[in-house]
Amino acid sequence: MKIHCFILMLILFSKIGLCQNDSFEITITNIRNSTGTIKWAVFKNESQFKTNTQYVDAGSVQATTGCVKIITKNIADGNYAISVYHDENNNSEIDFNFFGLPIEGFGFSNDPVIYFGPPSFKECVIEKNGKTSKSIKIKYYL
Repeated sequence: MKIHCFILMLILFSKIGLCQNDSFEITITNIRNSTGTIKWAVFKNESQFKTNTQYVDAGSVQATTGCVKIITKNIADGNYAISVYHDENNNSEIDFNFFGLPIEGFGFSNDPVIYFGPPSFKECVIEKNGKTSKSIKIKYYL
């Protein structure tokens, strides 16, 4: 009898949301080849986003032509910005040509239009509420 009550309580608690999933599911699309890695970072505020030195979560996965899916862990609900880039030569930085244009692909949450330099945190901010899924399209200039 006690076991049945315990199982019933587990089922009930999971149905009403007490077992919360605090992840971002990020689908990165438009990857041109499977060379190198896709690197990503999740930022909580403007200063972290601008300096690219602190982040809430970050990592890398093997690049796959087309798209890859990333699932973060243990991120509280709130507002965040996500940046990604395709590190084709695995040197852990975005490479630029002589004119200052990136030669590796990059992207940001909300897929903002890029003019001269990176977008602002405000342009990229997305709200996370429980398990949240977002898609980011990699852009290549060269």
